[in-house]
Amino acid sequence: MAQDRSCCGNGLFDSCLHLDVKDYYGKILRKTSDLKTNACKTPAQPTPAFIRDALMKVHPDVCARYYGCGLVVPLCVEGCRILDLGSGSGRDCYVLSQLVGEDGHVTGIDMTEIQVLSSNNNNISSTCSHGKHF
Repeated sequence: MAQDRSCCGNGLFDSCLHLDVKDYYGKILRKTSDLKTNACKTPAQPTPAFIRDALMKVHPDVCARYYGCGLVVPLCVEGCRILDLGSGSGRDCYVLSQLVGEDGHVTGIDMTEIQVLSSNNNNISSTCSHGKHF
């Protein structure tokens, strides 16, 4: 990865680490099973029913490109404005957009173009009426 490029860039956006992360999440990983680490642990408690119900409405392609460690949601997010940094395929954004309701809003930001494209390609079928993914 980084050994193939010059690391003498003009700041963060040209750094080797930045390029390595973009390559890993944008080119190497294609589905959840491609992850090369199991850094995430099984949750101590089962996922609440309202989150399971919201997850069922997320497009399978978005779920397949989910590389996170799980979604932690406070019990009452209705009407909230939420920013998800490093949102990947947008799975959590789609879930949260269902939970914030019409008066809330969710914005997801990711530096990996292929992840954002995957999210945007499946936006219509993923019930994301209260959010945006960049």
